Amino acid sequence: MNVISTVIVTASECVDIVLIIIYAGFFGILTINRINKIRLIPASAMYIGFSVLVQALKTFPGQIAVFSAISLYYIRFFLVIWLLYKCINRKIIFLAFLVDFSISLVSSCVTGIINLSGERISNLVPLVKIFVQLLLLLVILLLRKSADTQRNRAALAMVPRHIFIMLILAIICLSAMSSLIIYQTDNIIRKEILLTAVVIILTVILLCIVASLFLNVIAKQHFTAVSQMMEKQVGLQISHYNELEKMDAEISRFRHDYTNHLQSILSLIQMNEYSQAEEYIQKLKKVQYKSDLQMFYTGHKLADAILSDRSSALGKSCRIEYSGIIPSPIDNVDLCIILSNSLDNAAEACRELPSPGVISIYAAEQQGYFVLSVKNPTVCTEKYYDIPATTKPDKEHHGMGLHNIESTVKRRGGQMRIKCENGSFELMITMKMSSFAY
Repeated sequence: MNVISTVIVTASECVDIVLIIIYAGFFGILTINRINKIRLIPASAMYIGFSVLVQALKTFPGQIAVFSAISLYYIRFFLVIWLLYKCINRKIIFLAFLVDFSISLVSSCVTGIINLSGERISNLVPLVKIFVQLLLLLVILLLRKSADTQRNRAALAMVPRHIFIMLILAIICLSAMSSLIIYQTDNIIRKEILLTAVVIILTVILLCIVASLFLNVIAKQHFTAVSQMMEKQVGLQISHYNELEKMDAEISRFRHDYTNHLQSILSLIQMNEYSQAEEYIQKLKKVQYKSDLQMFYTGHKLADAILSDRSSALGKSCRIEYSGIIPSPIDNVDLCIILSNSLDNAAEACRELPSPGVISIYAAEQQGYFVLSVKNPTVCTEKYYDIPATTKPDKEHHGMGLHNIESTVKRRGGQMRIKCENGSFELMITMKMSSFAY
């Protein structure tokens, strides 16, 4: 019976290494076609020899024999992988621990469930373990047929390293807990102490995993918002450059026509046709080259793009008058939030006016501070000097513009003030230039 158990355990451990290799190929860590065929037979023989040695060491009493058996148990995994692939990396080490402890966990749980049903069966763990291994082997072989290795590798790369480590520690604790539950001993108190310690460690690990995932979600939301803002900036800049191209084409057309007109007038003068030349000039005076493009030159390329984009979108409801300079160190994301929201609010106020209005914008750097003022007419007759509540029925999706501006300004150590009186609304902000130094 001992010989049969040894054979079963050795076969189970051989399935272990097969599972690790197949899982490594499934996640694109080390593909099977990279295996050195020449070293396959000696590596297999060495692995089986190490497995038999591990089983032999378990029969010896003492702590040294137990430690040696555990050490050899894991060394053989990595030694065989190194022989087969001529390399080994951190990911394969994580995967080996993950696969091995996962199998131990499932095996212990299944053994515990079987033992609860009645009489305890000796040598049950090796049989259950090899059954679990074969089941996992069947599952992974079925999954490999439709698996996308590159996608699996990309998904694996997205998981942070510390999550892998904590996941392995959690599986180790769960495996230890399940083993302790089915372990029979007369020392109940010691067993309870060990179970309590494992539960505490597992709780701490799971809390760390939850906290890490929570922080990752927050970071993802932040980077998504920044990415959307960047896309918006790129869109504005592309639109701005398209407008510049249109204006350049307009100027080129005017220059071409202007040269032709001058040549025609010169020819009439040279032929002493002064009356016709004068008549030609009078007709030219009536011709106008109109362009609906209004360009701004603020000193900051993104500000130029935002102002040009908003000016084109305003139509005839109002126009923008700009003066001053926006320093180039001003952060693009901050400027996009401040300028876009303030212009959107001003444009919305101007659309409610009975006649076209003017949005006045002034920007400058004064004594180490960036100063911006956006002023627009409004139909509101109330006086207020603080952010008002939105009057729109959809309060959840409106009234956030000024709060976003205030949050951005305060993050830079600045101040935002608003003033609404005598049918005029003004937004004023100041931010330290030193906050944009990094």
